[in-house]
This record gives sequence, structure tokens and C-alpha cells, in this order.
Amino acid sequence: MADCFIGRQPIFNRKDEVYAYELLYRSHETDSAGDIDLDVATSQVIMNAFVEIGLENIVGHRLAFINMTRQFLLTPELMCFPPEQVVLEIPEEAGADDEIRAAVSRLKVLGYTIALDGYHSAAPHAPLYPFTDIVKLDAHALDEATLRAELDKLAGQDVMVMAKRVETTEQRLQLEEFGCDYFQGHYLASAKVMSAKRLPTNKMAILQLLAKISDPATDIEELEKLISLDASLSLRVLRFVNSPLSGLVREVDSIHQAVVFLGRNIIKNWVMLLTIANLDDVIPELVTTAFVRAKLCESLASECHLDGKDSFFTVGMFSLVDAMMGVTTESLLDSLPFSDEMEKALLQHTGERGEALLCAQELELGAPSGAHFRTMSSDRVSQLYLEALQWADQTTATMH
Repeated sequence: MADCFIGRQPIFNRKDEVYAYELLYRSHETDSAGDIDLDVATSQVIMNAFVEIGLENIVGHRLAFINMTRQFLLTPELMCFPPEQVVLEIPEEAGADDEIRAAVSRLKVLGYTIALDGYHSAAPHAPLYPFTDIVKLDAHALDEATLRAELDKLAGQDVMVMAKRVETTEQRLQLEEFGCDYFQGHYLASAKVMSAKRLPTNKMAILQLLAKISDPATDIEELEKLISLDASLSLRVLRFVNSPLSGLVREVDSIHQAVVFLGRNIIKNWVMLLTIANLDDVIPELVTTAFVRAKLCESLASECHLDGKDSFFTVGMFSLVDAMMGVTTESLLDSLPFSDEMEKALLQHTGERGEALLCAQELELGAPSGAHFRTMSSDRVSQLYLEALQWADQTTATMH
């Protein structure tokens, strides 16, 4: 099967809402980012995004950041995509000679939004600043003093400032204080934890419900009762079951029918989705990422004919509950009836479930050589990841 996979990394605004996605090249044919021909990589991203998959299936209504090479900037006929939804991201390597300046000026006139990646005042492409709408500073490569100095220079200018490779919540908050408008990185997966923090009532009730539905000893009758006791949850379950996502061809009008027709494990997973999505004050992208991990882990298990694929789904889903709840994974596991194998998968990434979770995280981090799971090809893993992304977007859309 030909590779038709594309990565995406969210970009957040100051409210931690998704502002855009950066589209990323992914292939199993290379071992490191340095081995990739950048023109080929950009061509593949554009082809997959606009021809094979469809931009609407990848980013929805949000903006798409696409890395441009010098060759693409100098060849206007290659810019075959709408300027209203695409941000052209220019790396340092493109330079800023007369040819590039003229090309970027033309693209600006055509209505494209221009972003300078890896910007600082001494960067090779810094002379392109007058044509720029967004500058991306590397929060990992620049020390705090340099970042502060660069942001001071940009203050009050007619340009938006983005920080990439933001690794911690503390760093993200500091960068906002310094003047950054947008943020890109993995800080969301490692939310700040207060060791003595007490869960709010809403989250405690949700955790107790999650513990019950995750308990293998909870039978079908008890599961029905748990769902039926919460009118809001019951309504959302029925709406979910009657959506195209369920695959049912007949209408379901009771929780009992839902459990009978779809089975305990599927209903349990959906209740888990709906319950977590209902948490107070949770960044939506965290929920979506948890959904992607859950679906991918389940798909990997199914593809490899592993037992207990619902437990793979659970591991993926709970891998971010600590960030959503604002407490440590260890403290959460004290309240949940998980087996030692499940706990080790979440804490140590060991065993089949831990391996599947690691695979999902590698794809999120943009492993240039793709990700692998057991004997599966990187192509197939990538395809399952794309399907999980689309499923997660469709699923979250049904919850609004």
C-alpha cells in the first residue's frame, strides 16, 4: 500500500484553544530527519493534504501551517492551495536573498500568511521580517535571556509571536508573560501538578464513575444502572449510539438496548469517552489527543489479534487523565481497579499495552522514520494513526 500519511501538531492560543495545526511529513523510508529530501517532504505533505486525504479531514476549519522550501517559494505554480486556510512557514535555510525576498513579497500580495520558523534577529531569514505575519521562536534553542530580549524587540510590532518546542506549563506561562501569542509543544501532556491538590467534586464523581465502569467485575445490569442514574449521561449515550459512528442500522431508544446491541465493552468505552469529555475546565485538545491514543491503541491490538483490545483503548484514554484531572497518574491509579499490567503500561510503558501507548506518543512527537508496533509496517501504523485522528475529530464533533 502506498504511503498516504500526514502528521499534525496543534498550535494553541493564549486560551489554550487550538488555533491551527502544523502539517508534518512522515515516512518509514528514512531513518532520520536529515535523510529526508525537503522538497520531496513538502511535496508529499501538500499531495496528501489536498489530494489524497483532504485538508478538511485533517484540520477542519482551522489553519494549516505548511513548511516551504526554497524551491517551492521560487516556483509560484506549485502554490496550488487556498491562501485563506494555509500559512506558509519559511525555515532559516531558505535565506533572504533578492530572489527569496521577491518571491515572498509576491506570495504576500496573493494573500498568503507568512510565518518565519526559528526566527531571531540574527537569523539568515530575518530580513524577510517586513513581509511576515507570524514569527516562530524556538523556546528550546534560545535561552531565557535571549528569548526575553527578542520578545522585547517584537513588542508593539504588527506581527504575531509564536513559541515552538514549549516543554512545560511553567515555560508556557512565562512565555505568555513575555508576550507570546501562540504556543506549540508538548507541555499539555505534562500539566503542572500540585501534590496536595484535592479533586473538585465534579472530577471526583467522574473518577468514581470511571472506576466503576473500568472494573471487570461490573456486570451488564450494573453498567445499565450506572448510566441510567445520570439523565445527562443517558441522553448523551443514546445520542452517540444513534449517530453514524455506532454502525447500527436501527434506532436505539433505551440504555438496555444500547448495551445489548453493542456489547458491554463498546458501551463502556463510549461512556468513558463521554464522561471524560464532560470534565470541567479541560483543554479540548487534551480530550481529542486522548481519544486519538485510545482509538490507535485499540486498532493496533485489533490489527495484531491481541486479546483485550478494550483494555488497550482504556490505556490510551487514561494516559492523559492525569493532565485533565490535574493530579499525578499514581494517585489516580490508587482509585482505579486496574491490573498490574495496566498500571505498568501507564507508568512504565511496558508490556503490549505500554508498547502501543509508546507508539502513539512517538507519532505525536513526529518520529521522522515513522513508528512501529510489533511486526506491523510503519505504513500501516501510520494509516491507523490517520484513521484514529479522523475518528477522534468525528467523535468530539458529536459531543458538542
